Amino acid sequence: MEDLIPILLQFVRSRQKPGGYVVLAAHNARSFDVPFLRSEFTRCKAEFPSNWLFVDTLTLAREMMKSKGEKSTSISLQALRQSFEIPLTGKAHRAMADVDLLSIILPRLTFVLKWSISDLIMKSFLPSDSPKSKKKSFR
Repeated sequence: MEDLIPILLQFVRSRQKPGGYVVLAAHNARSFDVPFLRSEFTRCKAEFPSNWLFVDTLTLAREMMKSKGEKSTSISLQALRQSFEIPLTGKAHRAMADVDLLSIILPRLTFVLKWSISDLIMKSFLPSDSPKSKKKSFR
């Protein structure tokens, strides 16, 4: 991971407007992805960018279900794929297939919720808002 952090940082910076913030989305970001990233940045003695905001599509899916008055429906990424009638491409739970799927699901969630970009930013969170990882490194 030590070799990957500089590559990740360069990739994100190459797509960032000068002086702007970054919004990254993940399904279960608050409980898994962000604590994992924070843990790895710390382990590698790298500073976590302070201008990175995160959107957790799991939280958005809960909001969508709440707005529809549904309680017991699954909100896993694959359940959302089926709910939105998105064909399966690639293998489920593989990184790139999940990224592609999330890139389709995120706009659909915001459409159903009638959220603007400003609303999405308001629902985003900083890494410091996420619980610290209690898991060991995923090396």
